Formats: sequence, structure tokens, C-alpha cells
Amino acid sequence: MNPRVQPRSSSYKEIELLKREAHQLRETITALRSALEEAGAEQEAAVARVMAESSQEMTILKSTIMTLREELEQLKMEGERYVEEALATGHAEFRHLQNTIRALRNELELRKILYQEALQTIERACRDEVGHLKQTISTLREQLEASYAQKS
Repeated sequence: MNPRVQPRSSSYKEIELLKREAHQLRETITALRSALEEAGAEQEAAVARVMAESSQEMTILKSTIMTLREELEQLKMEGERYVEEALATGHAEFRHLQNTIRALRNELELRKILYQEALQTIERACRDEVGHLKQTISTLREQLEASYAQKS
């Protein structure tokens, strides 16, 4: 064998091996690139899915918040209306009680006046009657004394 041929055949083998190895590395790179692109696409799809779910959940939460705010406002208005009605009822009852007290005081004053007048009338009548009875007694005494004087 020729010494020159042998190195060539071994270098051809090495070149062939290097070519095969380069080819395998290219295929591996292509496969890895493909897997990386797939992983990226899957990751983008997952992010898009999460974003869509998140957006949907945010929409639901916003709707719930709006509903709760409306209910809260309605409850607040109902509470204010209830307080206003209670105050109005309280004021009306207070005015009614004040009027009743005023009417009862007036009636009491009128009865006091009527009582005083009736008492004065009775006292006057009693004084008049006592005066009349005193005069009757005096007249009867005089008649009795005159009758004794005639008999004696």
C-alpha cells in the first residue's frame, strides 16, 4: 500500500465522519429549532389563553362590581328614604302631640276658670243665703221678743 493513499483514505474517512457529524448536528439544530418554535408557539398560545381567561374574568368581575355598586346605591337610597319617612312621621307625631297638649292645656284653663266662676257663684249664693238667714233670724227674734213683750 502506498503511504500516500492511506493517509488520503483515512482523511476521507475523517471527512466523511465530519460530514456525517455536521449533517447530524444540522438535523439536531433543525429539530431543536423546530422544538423551540413549537414551544414558543405553545407558550404564546398559553399566554393568549390566559389573557383571554383573565380578560373574561375581569369582565365578569367588573360586571359584578357594577351590580354590587348599583345595589349598594339602591340600598343607600332606600335607607335615606326610610330615615326621611321616619323623621317626617316623627315630626308629624310631635306636632300632633304638641297640638293635643295645647288643646288639653286650654281645656284645663277653661275648666279652672269655669270652676272658679262656679265656686264664686256658690260662695256668693251661700253668703246671700247666710245674710238672708241672718236677717230671717233677726226678724224672727224681733217677732219673738215682741211676742214675749206682749205677753208680759
